[in-house]
Amino acid sequence: MGYVEAIILAVIQGLTEFLPVSSSGHLVLAQQWFGQFSEKHLLYDVMLHMATVTAILLYFRQDLLTLGRGYVGLPTEPGSMFQGCERQTIHYVLLASVPTAIIGLSVEFIGFAILAKPSLVASMFLVTGVILWVARGGTPARTAREMRPWDALLIGLIQGAAVLPGISRSGSTIVGGIFLGLDRELAARFSLLISIPAIVGATLLEVVKVFGQSHEAIGTYVVGMGVAAVVGYWSIGVTLRLVRHNHFYLFSYYLWPLGIGILLWRVFKS
Repeated sequence: MGYVEAIILAVIQGLTEFLPVSSSGHLVLAQQWFGQFSEKHLLYDVMLHMATVTAILLYFRQDLLTLGRGYVGLPTEPGSMFQGCERQTIHYVLLASVPTAIIGLSVEFIGFAILAKPSLVASMFLVTGVILWVARGGTPARTAREMRPWDALLIGLIQGAAVLPGISRSGSTIVGGIFLGLDRELAARFSLLISIPAIVGATLLEVVKVFGQSHEAIGTYVVGMGVAAVVGYWSIGVTLRLVRHNHFYLFSYYLWPLGIGILLWRVFKS
């Protein structure tokens, strides 16, 4: 894998992990373009996931510091919407991770390759577009203090279902939170918080696969991780702004033509 391919894959990972367009779906498309990834490329995928987690930790450093200090009873600085309900929020993040882990491990046992079909991905792109479209409008306003356990469980269940390539994890969980009546910013921030254990868990599963394998030159890893982290940090900010201003649905105009185009390509190709 050369530097150009490494950078392209890093940009795809950094953008699609947080924007509501499905990183797994775009990974399937990237594999169609570049060819199936070999075993030695799996570590690069692991490193890109680590870079996107780093982007989340850096972007939400104030929220995470507030949650950590509040959980152990230390005073916190104002500015986080989770202030005053730190223990509840951390417990809800863990609660949401339970159904996500169950579904994710089940798919890992079945085999992700069964789902990684371009036609299925295209159909799920269309579904994600519909999900984003129907969430426009409305003024949900429940705060972090007003969240309940079933909110966390349902959002975690949605996150688990987003293992289907083409279903956006961020898009579906944020929309799920909005439908449950949560404040838009809260829905987005909680979605990104629960992505941390989900991404870390998926990364650990990949680490097991690549243990003892031969790998690429370290230079491509360093460049790819740097690009993925920077692009990921930027895309988090874009996602939050779009949700805050009720413009999340605009990604439907990207997903629908993309899904239809892939389906037409598959028809004419066959």
